[in-house]
Amino acid sequence: MKLKMWILCLAASLAFAATAQAQPGGGGRGGFGGGRGGFGGGGLMMLAGNEAVQKDLGLTEEGVTKVKGITEEYGTAMRESWGGGQGGGANFQNMTPEERTKAMETRMAAMKTLNEKFTPKLKAAVTPDQYTRLQQISWQAMGAAAYSDAEVVKALTITKEQTDKITSLNEEFGTKTRELFQQGAGGGGAGGFEKMQELNKEREAKINEVLTKAQLETFAKLKGKEFDVAQLRGGRGGPGGPGGGAGGRPKRPQPKGE
Repeated sequence: MKLKMWILCLAASLAFAATAQAQPGGGGRGGFGGGRGGFGGGGLMMLAGNEAVQKDLGLTEEGVTKVKGITEEYGTAMRESWGGGQGGGANFQNMTPEERTKAMETRMAAMKTLNEKFTPKLKAAVTPDQYTRLQQISWQAMGAAAYSDAEVVKALTITKEQTDKITSLNEEFGTKTRELFQQGAGGGGAGGFEKMQELNKEREAKINEVLTKAQLETFAKLKGKEFDVAQLRGGRGGPGGPGGGAGGRPKRPQPKGE
Protein backbone atom coordinates (compact mmCIF):
# COMPACT_ATOMS: atom_id res chain seq x y z
CA MET A 1 0.00 0.00 0.00
CA LYS A 2 1.39 3.39 -0.98
CA LEU A 3 2.25 5.84 1.80
CA LYS A 4 -0.25 8.50 0.75
CA MET A 5 -3.11 6.00 0.68
CA TRP A 6 -2.01 4.58 4.03
CA ILE A 7 -2.06 8.05 5.58
CA LEU A 8 -5.48 8.77 4.09
CA CYS A 9 -6.81 5.47 5.42
CA LEU A 10 -5.29 6.19 8.83
CA ALA A 11 -6.83 9.64 8.99
CA ALA A 12 -10.19 8.34 7.85
CA SER A 13 -10.07 5.52 10.37
CA LEU A 14 -9.28 7.99 13.14
CA ALA A 15 -12.23 10.08 11.99
CA PHE A 16 -14.65 7.18 12.13
CA ALA A 17 -13.14 5.96 15.39
CA ALA A 18 -13.60 9.41 16.92
CA THR A 19 -17.30 9.19 16.17
CA ALA A 20 -17.50 5.69 17.63
CA GLN A 21 -15.63 6.89 20.71
CA ALA A 22 -18.34 9.45 21.39
CA GLN A 23 -21.09 6.81 21.27
CA PRO A 24 -22.23 4.93 24.38
CA GLY A 25 -19.83 2.07 25.00
CA GLY A 26 -17.24 3.67 22.74
CA GLY A 27 -13.49 3.58 22.86
CA GLY A 28 -13.04 5.13 26.30
CA ARG A 29 -9.92 6.93 27.42
CA GLY A 30 -7.66 4.72 25.35
CA GLY A 31 -9.37 6.14 22.29
CA PHE A 32 -8.40 5.25 18.78
CA GLY A 33 -4.72 4.98 19.60
CA GLY A 34 -5.51 1.36 20.23
CA GLY A 35 -2.86 0.50 22.79
CA ARG A 36 -1.91 -3.13 22.12
CA GLY A 37 -3.77 -4.46 19.11
CA GLY A 38 -5.59 -1.24 18.22
CA PHE A 39 -5.03 0.78 15.08
CA GLY A 40 -1.61 1.82 16.35
CA GLY A 41 -0.31 -1.74 15.90
CA GLY A 42 -0.67 -1.42 12.14
CA GLY A 43 1.51 1.68 12.27
CA LEU A 44 4.21 -0.25 14.13
CA MET A 45 4.12 -2.94 11.47
CA MET A 46 4.48 -0.39 8.68
CA LEU A 47 7.33 1.36 10.45
CA ALA A 48 9.20 -1.86 11.18
CA GLY A 49 9.41 -2.55 7.45
CA ASN A 50 11.00 0.82 6.69
CA GLU A 51 14.75 0.72 6.00
CA ALA A 52 15.47 3.99 7.82
CA VAL A 53 13.64 2.72 10.90
CA GLN A 54 15.46 -0.60 10.76
CA LYS A 55 18.77 1.26 10.67
CA ASP A 56 17.75 3.43 13.64
CA LEU A 57 16.78 0.31 15.59
CA GLY A 58 20.15 -1.25 14.84
CA LEU A 59 18.67 -4.43 13.42
CA THR A 60 21.16 -7.10 12.40
CA GLU A 61 20.91 -8.77 9.00
CA GLU A 62 19.13 -11.66 10.69
CA GLY A 63 16.82 -9.24 12.46
CA VAL A 64 15.95 -7.47 9.21
CA THR A 65 15.13 -10.81 7.62
CA LYS A 66 12.83 -11.77 10.50
CA VAL A 67 11.05 -8.42 10.52
CA LYS A 68 10.71 -8.41 6.74
CA GLY A 69 9.04 -11.81 6.83
CA ILE A 70 6.55 -10.64 9.45
CA THR A 71 5.72 -7.34 7.74
CA GLU A 72 5.31 -9.01 4.35
CA GLU A 73 3.02 -11.63 5.87
CA TYR A 74 1.08 -8.85 7.56
CA GLY A 75 0.82 -6.90 4.32
CA THR A 76 -0.47 -9.91 2.41
CA ALA A 77 -3.05 -10.65 5.09
CA MET A 78 -4.14 -7.00 5.15
CA ARG A 79 -4.55 -6.80 1.38
CA GLU A 80 -6.52 -10.04 1.35
CA SER A 81 -8.70 -8.79 4.18
CA TRP A 82 -9.30 -5.41 2.57
CA GLY A 83 -9.82 -6.94 -0.85
CA GLY A 84 -12.52 -9.36 0.22
CA GLY A 85 -16.06 -8.61 1.25
CA GLN A 86 -17.89 -5.30 1.14
CA GLY A 87 -15.64 -2.31 1.52
CA GLY A 88 -12.49 -4.31 0.80
CA GLY A 89 -10.69 -3.17 -2.32
CA ALA A 90 -13.48 -1.00 -3.66
CA ASN A 91 -12.85 2.54 -4.86
CA PHE A 92 -14.07 5.08 -2.31
CA GLN A 93 -14.93 7.51 -5.11
CA ASN A 94 -17.58 5.10 -6.40
CA MET A 95 -19.24 4.65 -3.01
CA THR A 96 -22.14 6.43 -1.39
CA PRO A 97 -21.44 8.13 1.98
CA GLU A 98 -23.12 5.20 3.74
CA GLU A 99 -20.99 2.69 1.83
CA ARG A 100 -17.81 4.60 2.69
CA THR A 101 -18.72 4.57 6.38
CA LYS A 102 -19.36 0.84 6.30
CA ALA A 103 -16.17 0.24 4.31
CA MET A 104 -14.03 2.06 6.86
CA GLU A 105 -15.70 0.22 9.74
CA THR A 106 -14.92 -3.07 7.97
CA ARG A 107 -11.31 -2.08 7.41
CA MET A 108 -10.84 -0.94 11.00
CA ALA A 109 -12.22 -4.23 12.33
CA ALA A 110 -9.99 -6.22 9.99
CA MET A 111 -6.90 -4.23 10.96
CA LYS A 112 -7.61 -4.64 14.68
CA THR A 113 -7.77 -8.41 14.24
CA LEU A 114 -4.53 -8.47 12.24
CA ASN A 115 -2.76 -6.27 14.78
CA GLU A 116 -3.71 -8.62 17.60
CA LYS A 117 -2.23 -11.50 15.60
CA PHE A 118 0.96 -9.92 14.27
CA THR A 119 2.09 -7.44 16.94
CA PRO A 120 3.24 -10.23 19.31
CA LYS A 121 5.25 -11.74 16.44
CA LEU A 122 6.94 -8.42 15.78
CA LYS A 123 7.67 -7.89 19.46
CA ALA A 124 9.27 -11.34 19.66
CA ALA A 125 11.47 -10.64 16.62
CA VAL A 126 13.23 -7.62 18.17
CA THR A 127 14.82 -6.81 21.53
CA PRO A 128 12.83 -4.98 24.24
CA ASP A 129 14.90 -1.84 23.63
CA GLN A 130 14.30 -2.03 19.88
CA TYR A 131 10.56 -2.41 20.40
CA THR A 132 10.54 0.56 22.76
CA ARG A 133 12.37 2.64 20.16
CA LEU A 134 9.91 1.52 17.49
CA GLN A 135 7.09 2.73 19.72
CA GLN A 136 8.85 6.07 20.17
CA ILE A 137 9.18 6.55 16.42
CA SER A 138 5.53 5.62 16.02
CA TRP A 139 4.46 8.32 18.48
CA GLN A 140 6.61 10.88 16.66
CA ALA A 141 5.02 9.95 13.34
CA MET A 142 1.48 9.95 14.75
CA GLY A 143 1.64 13.54 15.93
CA ALA A 144 -1.38 14.55 18.02
CA ALA A 145 -3.06 11.20 17.35
CA ALA A 146 -0.58 9.73 19.85
CA TYR A 147 -2.42 11.51 22.66
CA SER A 148 -5.18 8.92 22.39
CA ASP A 149 -2.75 6.00 22.71
CA ALA A 150 -3.42 4.21 25.99
CA GLU A 151 0.24 4.26 27.06
CA VAL A 152 0.59 7.96 26.30
CA VAL A 153 -2.62 8.79 28.17
CA LYS A 154 -1.27 7.00 31.24
CA ALA A 155 2.25 8.47 31.04
CA LEU A 156 0.99 12.05 30.63
CA THR A 157 -1.78 11.60 33.21
CA ILE A 158 -4.26 13.08 30.77
CA THR A 159 -7.36 14.03 32.74
CA LYS A 160 -10.95 13.20 31.89
CA GLU A 161 -11.59 16.86 31.11
CA GLN A 162 -8.67 16.90 28.68
CA THR A 163 -9.79 13.60 27.18
CA ASP A 164 -13.26 15.05 26.60
CA LYS A 165 -11.76 18.11 24.88
CA ILE A 166 -9.50 15.95 22.71
CA THR A 167 -12.44 13.71 21.84
CA SER A 168 -14.49 16.77 20.88
CA LEU A 169 -11.70 18.03 18.61
CA ASN A 170 -11.35 14.58 17.05
CA GLU A 171 -15.08 14.55 16.37
CA GLU A 172 -14.84 18.00 14.78
CA PHE A 173 -11.99 17.02 12.51
CA GLY A 174 -13.50 13.58 11.99
CA THR A 175 -16.49 15.28 10.40
CA LYS A 176 -14.20 17.33 8.15
CA THR A 177 -12.28 14.18 7.19
CA ARG A 178 -15.45 12.29 6.33
CA GLU A 179 -16.55 15.20 4.18
CA LEU A 180 -13.27 14.93 2.26
CA PHE A 181 -13.87 11.25 1.67
CA GLN A 182 -17.45 11.88 0.61
CA GLN A 183 -16.10 14.35 -1.93
CA GLY A 184 -13.83 11.66 -3.33
CA ALA A 185 -10.59 12.51 -1.52
CA GLY A 186 -10.46 8.91 -0.34
CA GLY A 187 -9.41 7.96 -3.84
CA GLY A 188 -5.89 9.07 -2.92
CA GLY A 189 -5.53 12.03 -5.27
CA ALA A 190 -2.84 14.63 -4.62
CA GLY A 191 -5.42 17.30 -3.80
CA GLY A 192 -7.11 15.11 -1.23
CA PHE A 193 -3.78 14.22 0.35
CA GLU A 194 -2.78 17.88 0.70
CA LYS A 195 -6.13 18.77 2.26
CA MET A 196 -5.76 15.86 4.66
CA GLN A 197 -2.32 17.10 5.68
CA GLU A 198 -3.72 20.58 6.33
CA LEU A 199 -6.47 19.12 8.51
CA ASN A 200 -3.96 17.02 10.43
CA LYS A 201 -1.75 20.04 11.16
CA GLU A 202 -4.72 22.13 12.28
CA ARG A 203 -6.03 19.31 14.47
CA GLU A 204 -2.59 18.73 16.00
CA ALA A 205 -2.15 22.40 16.91
CA LYS A 206 -5.56 22.59 18.60
CA ILE A 207 -5.11 19.35 20.52
CA ASN A 208 -1.67 20.40 21.74
CA GLU A 209 -3.27 23.52 23.23
CA VAL A 210 -5.33 21.27 25.51
CA LEU A 211 -2.21 19.93 27.23
CA THR A 212 -0.08 21.66 29.85
CA LYS A 213 3.57 22.58 29.41
CA ALA A 214 4.55 19.74 31.76
CA GLN A 215 2.57 17.21 29.74
CA LEU A 216 4.13 18.33 26.47
CA GLU A 217 7.58 18.08 28.05
CA THR A 218 6.78 14.58 29.31
CA PHE A 219 5.62 13.57 25.85
CA ALA A 220 8.82 14.96 24.32
CA LYS A 221 10.83 12.70 26.64
CA LEU A 222 8.52 9.76 26.00
CA LYS A 223 9.13 10.03 22.25
CA GLY A 224 12.87 9.67 22.78
CA LYS A 225 15.56 10.84 20.39
CA GLU A 226 14.15 12.72 17.42
CA PHE A 227 13.67 10.66 14.29
CA ASP A 228 13.44 12.40 10.93
CA VAL A 229 9.97 11.24 9.90
CA ALA A 230 10.58 12.63 6.41
CA GLN A 231 12.54 9.41 5.87
CA LEU A 232 9.27 7.53 6.07
CA ARG A 233 8.19 9.07 2.77
CA GLY A 234 10.92 7.47 0.70
CA GLY A 235 12.49 4.13 -0.04
CA ARG A 236 10.97 0.73 0.40
CA GLY A 237 9.48 -0.55 3.58
CA GLY A 238 6.51 -2.15 5.19
CA PRO A 239 3.82 -4.07 3.35
CA GLY A 240 3.95 -2.52 -0.09
CA GLY A 241 5.40 0.83 0.96
CA PRO A 242 7.06 2.82 3.70
CA GLY A 243 5.35 3.36 6.98
CA GLY A 244 4.23 6.73 8.14
CA GLY A 245 1.96 8.67 10.40
CA ALA A 246 -0.85 11.06 10.19
CA GLY A 247 0.62 14.47 9.90
CA GLY A 248 4.38 14.09 9.55
CA ARG A 249 6.83 15.67 11.99
CA PRO A 250 5.05 16.88 15.12
CA LYS A 251 5.08 20.63 15.61
CA ARG A 252 6.25 22.24 18.83
CA PRO A 253 3.49 24.77 19.60
CA GLN A 254 3.50 27.22 22.45
CA PRO A 255 1.78 25.27 25.25
CA LYS A 256 -0.48 26.52 27.96
CA GLY A 257 0.88 27.03 31.42
CA GLU A 258 0.58 24.25 33.94
